[in-house]
Amino acid sequence: MFDWDGNNLRKLRAHLIKGDEVKQALLNDPLPVYEQDVEGELRLVYYDETEAGRVLAIIVMERGGFIRVVTAYPLDAGQKARLSVEAVRRRVMSMEKKTRSLPKFKSESDAADWWASPAGRAFLKQKTAEAQTAGGKPVGSGLVASLNKKRSVQIAIRLPESDLAQAKVLAARKGVGYQTLLKMFVREGLIREARRG
Repeated sequence: MFDWDGNNLRKLRAHLIKGDEVKQALLNDPLPVYEQDVEGELRLVYYDETEAGRVLAIIVMERGGFIRVVTAYPLDAGQKARLSVEAVRRRVMSMEKKTRSLPKFKSESDAADWWASPAGRAFLKQKTAEAQTAGGKPVGSGLVASLNKKRSVQIAIRLPESDLAQAKVLAARKGVGYQTLLKMFVREGLIREARRG
């Protein structure tokens, strides 16, 4: 489902974000904000809030049937306001008209650095405003959308107290709720077992 390696995890750590937080936000029906074709690969930008209340911008791409997180960073106060559609529309009217262009990147690492830089954020703000003015709405990633089409069903399950206590400790260490962590473990276990055949 997710494509992680040292490079994209390092980019997340640079912004004090954990991979589990990004997963959690993408599983929480994120708001697609912008999409851009970069040399034949679509980069998709999402905004969403984690269960801990952190609001993130997450830049992803689809590669080989997996969601690859290019980078993610906490939104500034202005970007948080744009989570509201009305705030986006008001912002469009006051957006500067200077045209910014997407540079060519030598590597994914360079792209991640640029997206998280002031220039990348300004580019995103401009393109978001242009899309809103034109009435367009980003479609987003089919893989990310499929994460959110699987509606949750409430169930009751009995666990030994020691397992629940351990789940709470692990969840606190990862910065997520223990129920979210258990749900992630079940999902990952099901995917792993399905691969085994």
